[in-house]
Amino acid sequence: MKSGSRLAFLRGAMILNVDDEQHEIPLHFVLVSGFPGIAPKAFLSGEVDEDIIKNNPYVLKNMEILNQYMNNWKGFHVSYNLNTMYYYIYQSFLLQPPISSNPIIYPKEPEPAPAPPPKPNSNDRPFNGGIGDEDKDFKKALIMSKVQDKITTMNKIVGKLANASTVLNQHADEITALTDRERTRKAILESEMEYIKTCSSQLEEKLETIYSDKLWEDTANSNEKMVANIDALVMPEDDVSGYILDYLSDEKACEETMEIIKERFRKKKISLDDYLESVRSLANQQYMSMAKRRKIISVLSANKR
Repeated sequence: MKSGSRLAFLRGAMILNVDDEQHEIPLHFVLVSGFPGIAPKAFLSGEVDEDIIKNNPYVLKNMEILNQYMNNWKGFHVSYNLNTMYYYIYQSFLLQPPISSNPIIYPKEPEPAPAPPPKPNSNDRPFNGGIGDEDKDFKKALIMSKVQDKITTMNKIVGKLANASTVLNQHADEITALTDRERTRKAILESEMEYIKTCSSQLEEKLETIYSDKLWEDTANSNEKMVANIDALVMPEDDVSGYILDYLSDEKACEETMEIIKERFRKKKISLDDYLESVRSLANQQYMSMAKRRKIISVLSANKR
C-alpha cells in the first residue's frame, strides 16, 4: 500500500459543554498507511462558519484539526495513541470551541451530562510530566509550546543573521585582498614606467651623441676610416634638414620604444591595459612626427618644381 493512503476512517461526535449548553461537534479520524509511525488526521464533519474557522487556531480551512500533540506525533509515536489525541482535541475545543452557525444544541436536563473523554495515562504523556489534569495546566502547556515555537523561530533568525555576517566578513576579506593586489599591481606598473622612462632617456642620449661635434670632427678628419654606425655621419646642412632629421629620429625612437614595451609585455612585466595605452601614445607620437616630416619634404619638392 502506498505510504500516506487511507487505511481506516472513524466517524463520531464530540459533546462540549459551553455556556451551560451542550454542543455536538461532528468529527472523523483518518488513519493513513504507515500508522502509527505517521500521525492520524482529524477533521470536523459538520458545516462551520468561515469566520469561526478563521479565528480558530486549531482548525484549518479544509476543516482539518491540528494541535501540538499531533504536531509532535512523529517523534513520540511509540507512546502516542488515539485516546490521548482525542483528549487533547477536547481540551483545545474547550478553549476555542468551533461552534457552527447551525449547531445541534441539547437543552440542559437534570440528567448528568456525558462524561468528557478519558484523560490520558501518565505513560502516554510525551512531555515532562505531560498535560495536567486541570484546564489551566493545559493552557499553560499550550502557551509554553507557543513560546518554544517563538524561541525556535528566533534562533533560526539569529542563525541566518550569523551566517549573513560570516558571508559579509568573507567578502570583506576578499575586497581587502583585491585592494592589496591592486596596490601591488600599481607599484609594478610604476616600476615599469620608470624603466620605460630610463630607456627613453638612454635613447635621447644616443641621439645627442650622433649630433655631437666631436663625432663629426673625427669623421671629417678620416674619410677612409670605416664607421660602424653610418647614422653618426649624418649631419643636417640647414635648419630644414635638421627638422627632417629630428622628426625621423623621433619616429625611430618611438618604434624602438614600442619594441621594448612589446618585449616587456611578452615577458608579462606589464599588463595588457598599460601595454595598449603606451603603444597607442607612442604610435600617435610617431604618426605626428612622420606627418610633419612628409609635409616638409612635400613643400621642398613643390618649391624645386
